[in-house]
Amino acid sequence: LDPKESNEIGALEAAKFLKKSGLSDVVLSRIWDLSDPTGRGFLNKDGFFVALKLIGLAQDGSDINMKNIYNVLGKPPRVGDLPKVPAQVKLVATENTDWSMKPEKRQQYEQLFESLGPSGGLLPGAKVRSTLMNSKLPVDTLGRIWDLADQDRDGSLDKHEFCVAMHLVYEALDKRAIPATLPPQLQRNAAVNNNSFDAFGGDGGFVANFPTDIAPPPVVPPLPAVTRPAMPPAIPPMVPLIPAGGGDPNAWVVSTLERCRYEEIFNKSDTDRDGLVSGFEIKEVFLQSGVPQNLLAQIWGLCDTNQCGKLRLEEFCLAMWFVDRAKKGIPPPEVLAPNMVPPSMRKGSLIAAAEPKPTYNNPELEMISKEIEELCKERRLMEQEVAQKEADVRIKRGEERSLQSEKDTLTATLKQLENQKGEAQKRLDDLKNQRVEVDADIAIAREQ
Repeated sequence: LDPKESNEIGALEAAKFLKKSGLSDVVLSRIWDLSDPTGRGFLNKDGFFVALKLIGLAQDGSDINMKNIYNVLGKPPRVGDLPKVPAQVKLVATENTDWSMKPEKRQQYEQLFESLGPSGGLLPGAKVRSTLMNSKLPVDTLGRIWDLADQDRDGSLDKHEFCVAMHLVYEALDKRAIPATLPPQLQRNAAVNNNSFDAFGGDGGFVANFPTDIAPPPVVPPLPAVTRPAMPPAIPPMVPLIPAGGGDPNAWVVSTLERCRYEEIFNKSDTDRDGLVSGFEIKEVFLQSGVPQNLLAQIWGLCDTNQCGKLRLEEFCLAMWFVDRAKKGIPPPEVLAPNMVPPSMRKGSLIAAAEPKPTYNNPELEMISKEIEELCKERRLMEQEVAQKEADVRIKRGEERSLQSEKDTLTATLKQLENQKGEAQKRLDDLKNQRVEVDADIAIAREQ
């Protein structure tokens, strides 16, 4: 009843399940009151256990009270058919026995290890901590992963230990339970099996090389030397600064039609509606493009301008633009050209600052230039305000959904309480009728 492990079972779900016991609504109402003594309108795990024990007592004919929960050893409650849990557990156990690491996975973890700047072949715990914490895994799970990875207990991770830690992190993100002891396949002296089970679901190592909620590598993996002829670093391949056919050299390379198409993909990928997409959220979109993983990693590094591990709408549009060009055989540049920088980010960009400010001998042209500059500043401010308003609207919509969910829960709880009140009123009326009958019997007995 609680597949999301939220430690809450709503009133409707709990009532539907408890009715399978076959007990009357009056008895079930009494059981609910004892299981939810504070009137929260839902059952946590302890409250659910109390309800089950009370159902078992009622079915055995015992009194329904909290004292009998601890003093009476009753039979398990009868609540209809239950899922075949043992079979599922057995299936998971057989699937999770192989913890081996594929060579390509190890190579990607090693690249990440080198990008973090090890000293003497070791990464101290402080450097690894931020990378692990960015996975958003529970702290106790990360603690177990560290204990398993730090095999020599020196408080630092060498290359092999770091690979083990990252492998376990991704396994935990794939909902696998962390083992109590380090599996033989991950021990230092274990032989590498190239045909071992791919625990990443057959993605070919893309998860490790592509930034997900785990901190992305600060250094973008270099392209293989065979992908294009060698050229001086100072002349990276890039889009012409002036669009073909003339036009504004500062116009964004992403056209309006392309932005509309990319924005639709962004809205579908932004499942939590926070105005940002993580590597995990757009992993499938990037994988379906068929672009090599090293190019995808380079594209991500170019578009994630503030290195936060997530992309805003304009950054995502630029990334998809690079992906579409890569599908045509055009590799991404080493650095962003001025017309590639998203419009809302050009004010503080280094590229914009490097452009020389034009000077004019004609006072009228100088005045017009200043007016244009002021208008550009106002435009950027308005764009920032619009972006902020859009973010505020998304937050308000999220709050509205949350309040609507709370309202629905309260409505369901109120309806249940009204039903309980009706049942209690019926019970009270029955007791009054019984009292009238008993009073009549007493009067007859006194006359006799």
